[in-house]
Amino acid sequence: MLSLWIPRIILALTVTFVVRRGGEPERLVAAILFATFGLDVANHAWFGDPGWFAVNPGHLVIDGWAFVTLLWIALRANRGWPLWVSSSQVIVVLGHFAKLWELDTVRWAYWVMTQVPFVFQLGVLALGTATHIARQRRIGAYHAWRIS
Repeated sequence: MLSLWIPRIILALTVTFVVRRGGEPERLVAAILFATFGLDVANHAWFGDPGWFAVNPGHLVIDGWAFVTLLWIALRANRGWPLWVSSSQVIVVLGHFAKLWELDTVRWAYWVMTQVPFVFQLGVLALGTATHIARQRRIGAYHAWRIS
């Protein structure tokens, strides 16, 4: 039962840290990750749990939306860490397509590809916010977004 709460606790701590100390790109990524969690909870409330035996269309839509928005931020933010977050979201989306191709695939592989990157993304977001704080202390205020 504790394993169900660990990602939620990490999410709450990371989002709180980012909202208090992060810049605009950090806050946007935190909002997207928080929204994907909320949408996932709503998806399971409305459609139930597929048990990882088949592709969950709700997850595919949520994860596809998250990929597009995270990639947009990664391409425009004046930081390197959003590329890590968006690239891990690629793994999530590819997990859905891998499951479509081979329905006999072990359900744990599908679970790992679509769920584990979220915790990685939270860690990268927290690390990115910490480096943002250090960079601000070192050089002062700087543009949050690429100028061109």
